[in-house]
Amino acid sequence: MVKHIDVRGTHFEIGEAHGRQAASEIAISLATYRRMFQDMAGLDWDTARYEAERFKAAIEHVCPELLEEMAGIAQGADIDPLDVLVLNARSEIALTHAGGPIQPDGCSALSQRDTTSGVQWLAQNWDWKASQRDALICMTLRAPDKPAIAMVTEAGIIGKIGFNEHGVGVCLNALRSQICKPKLPVHVMLRRVLESDGVEHALDMIDEVGVASPAHFLIADGSGHAAGVEVSPMGDSAMTPRHGRLCHTNHLIARHLPPGLEDFPREDSFTRLDRLRELVADSEPSFETLRSHLSDEQGAPDAINRRENPDTPEGERMETIFTIVMNLTEKRAELSLGKPADQPDIVTLSL
Repeated sequence: MVKHIDVRGTHFEIGEAHGRQAASEIAISLATYRRMFQDMAGLDWDTARYEAERFKAAIEHVCPELLEEMAGIAQGADIDPLDVLVLNARSEIALTHAGGPIQPDGCSALSQRDTTSGVQWLAQNWDWKASQRDALICMTLRAPDKPAIAMVTEAGIIGKIGFNEHGVGVCLNALRSQICKPKLPVHVMLRRVLESDGVEHALDMIDEVGVASPAHFLIADGSGHAAGVEVSPMGDSAMTPRHGRLCHTNHLIARHLPPGLEDFPREDSFTRLDRLRELVADSEPSFETLRSHLSDEQGAPDAINRRENPDTPEGERMETIFTIVMNLTEKRAELSLGKPADQPDIVTLSL
């Protein structure tokens, strides 16, 4: 179903294994974003490489070992290190072209604590460009003095969605915005969250460092703590669950936002959020129940289980690419590629 890279070593060694074992998937990532930058923001690849360099200093200052990991990816895949940096700043690069179209958005995410057992769950559908399905890989990473991590990511990108040996997990929702500053890119910050030892640690680290462009991180840990944080270069807005539940799609929902922060959501973000809240309100979580919620097709094709909408402009079409359901208390996840309503095969990840 999906390539799984399991590696222990220095950050450079982890990157080299990533690049070598996923070279063909990295080529797909590069091709996808080459087209996306051109179609959606009018950026050619040389311009994208120039824009990526804006973020290098922030990464070098905060987490130079992750820049080493990117260098390892480049060596393993036999590509230019700057191309790897482009992939890891891909959310930011299209946004820096102020006059260009806005990126598509997707993803429906939820956090739920079992009120009886106290078990903490995280789950989401990742909705994106169909071409990136073949670029997905699973990784189990063990770096010195860092917690072991299990995640699913786009090949060439060092951080995305998953959990660690402390039971800390993270999900991601894109936010449509053109705000961007040379801070830590979204996907690099996701990796930092996966290196934290609890929700409070993650929130403190995000607040201290700052994120280059707006996004929503849904973070939880195996002890039952959870928070949603809408990050941005202007500051962050954290939210706590109500009745053990917190849902998010692709628009800002925090009551108190930093001055100047704005987003441009599509209408289906609001309908998906209302529907997800309705589904979660009257159920106890399990792998099967949460996958069922994420299979919901009310409002199709722009439903929680998203299918490509032929009425949407070509550049903004997307669909559900994978579904992940995480039991953070047991440090175990179930991942499926494709739309959950189509009942694809399931892969188990555990630490």
